[in-house]
Amino acid sequence: METGNRLVLLDFLLVTVALVTLIVDFLVSGYTAYKQFYMRNYAIVAVTALLAFVPGFITSVLSCFWLARGSSQSVRPKLPTLFHVFRILSVVFLNSPVSGYVNALYYLFKRHQALLKGELEALQRSWELMAACMMEVTMLRLYFAFLNTCPQLILQIYFWLQMETKANSSEGWLDILVAMNSMISISMAATTYDRTFLQNRPDKETMRFRATVMLFFIHFFNLGARLLAISLFTSLSVEYVALLLGIHWIVMVAWLMLPVLKSSFHFEKILAIMALGVAFIFVFIKSEGSRTRRKYAFYYTISLVGNTSMMVMWFKHGSYPNLPDIPNFMDSWIYYLGLTCHYVFFFTGIVLLALYHMSRLPGRAASVEIRLSERLPN
Repeated sequence: METGNRLVLLDFLLVTVALVTLIVDFLVSGYTAYKQFYMRNYAIVAVTALLAFVPGFITSVLSCFWLARGSSQSVRPKLPTLFHVFRILSVVFLNSPVSGYVNALYYLFKRHQALLKGELEALQRSWELMAACMMEVTMLRLYFAFLNTCPQLILQIYFWLQMETKANSSEGWLDILVAMNSMISISMAATTYDRTFLQNRPDKETMRFRATVMLFFIHFFNLGARLLAISLFTSLSVEYVALLLGIHWIVMVAWLMLPVLKSSFHFEKILAIMALGVAFIFVFIKSEGSRTRRKYAFYYTISLVGNTSMMVMWFKHGSYPNLPDIPNFMDSWIYYLGLTCHYVFFFTGIVLLALYHMSRLPGRAASVEIRLSERLPN
């Protein structure tokens, strides 16, 4: 009983944090648009609006597509009418992940009730419904994070470097808090997706609190290194950054497609891989295919080479005369700080990744029924 309650509490914590950071992301988009409109940067306002519209439209279309395909047929009869109305409104207003998180909280409540009553069948049913719901919402959130939040964070750092913003001013501190929320939001999106992916595999054990926290920090540090390199290089040339990221996306998509093409050709899988390729530009996430260790070695080698290339170019050609808080004799200090932070973040993430896999015992084959029965009192 105690183990089951802890798992429910952990799931509740993850869903709540993911929902709150998503709402804050919406507020940040509005704040960025208002700030740039006030500064008469209408082109940036248009870009910000586009970054909010495109992911919202894509996630709404995917939500409707999955619903029409019947992926939620088992979920639909179990939800009250009010939840369906809220889902329709979230689709209309391009906020599909919000309704998914609300549905997940509802299933968590049902799961907690079944756990308290000791009803194995109801517990198994609520677990399956929540698993199906989380698979959808974590995928939608992943698309939103890497199509909206990542570009927004890169723009925030770009503006901080290019505009005359004092780091010790209230506006500067607000920008730092906004950037930290974006980092937490993206890391949470990747963590919940990986955790849901592993939880739905029968050969993997339940991921506990310590493993989940370690997975979050792995994503946080790896994303920090990657986004720092991209953001600093963006301050030199937006065009070259777009070119490099496009090449990286093509390489990732081709790499992810190899196992699919060897087995069987499914157009739906190809589209999903092309979408996941966007996430792989920034961070490694769980996927089907070859052994994970080989994927890690390939992916992080490519990332390190790409990050190092961008950091070297920024170190040699970067110039920021508009940063008034840095005296002239400290001009070179910001470059060494950028390099140091990047490699500290990157190798901290690699060390945590190694510790994570060393601490995780090989998963034993266990059905959902066995895992659920272990959480019930005898």
